[in-house]
Amino acid sequence: MERDEQGEGRTTPVRPDRRGGARPTIAELMLLIGGVGLGLAVAIPPEGIGPGDQSGAVLVLAGAVLGGASLVGVPLLLWERRRRPRRRFGPGRLSWFAHGTAAWLLWPPIVIGRRSEAMGRNPPAVDPSVPMVCYYYGTPLMAVYVTLALLAGGWIGPRRRRHRSRRPAPLPWRERFGLLLGLGWALVGLYVLSMVYRSEFR
Repeated sequence: MERDEQGEGRTTPVRPDRRGGARPTIAELMLLIGGVGLGLAVAIPPEGIGPGDQSGAVLVLAGAVLGGASLVGVPLLLWERRRRPRRRFGPGRLSWFAHGTAAWLLWPPIVIGRRSEAMGRNPPAVDPSVPMVCYYYGTPLMAVYVTLALLAGGWIGPRRRRHRSRRPAPLPWRERFGLLLGLGWALVGLYVLSMVYRSEFR
């Protein structure tokens, strides 16, 4: 509230900060689409997916789509963090960044190992099977742990209104997208857990 020359109070309307991004921009949508395309190129092996490996096909396709979208989140969130260093990650951004970090750390050895095998090196420069197991099984399971921790800690749930007459401000799209992305990873993690309990790894 500002005061005029007579000392009377005068309220000044505050414009909402649209830089937080209620909706993604066209450039951000293009980055997400490109990330998914890159994920499909990395995840699907050159020889394709075997027709009888249904469980493997589910994990590969889910890891490609979710991983490609997660990959883009790391530079986007770091750029946002650089512009607003005082703003901490919410649960959605935290989940998005964590799953994106898994892609950034585990995709390079997968690509290097497959490229080395395609060039006929035996043994390959990097064994791609180890990072593939860590990525396709470890990342979904991590999503289950993170989602349960956020739920238990009260980070995810209905938002409380500070004033009954006011509607809660909508979440920025990156926060919403991160929550949805983490939920998608968690669903894949539940599928991995079902494989464990059904003893499909024998």
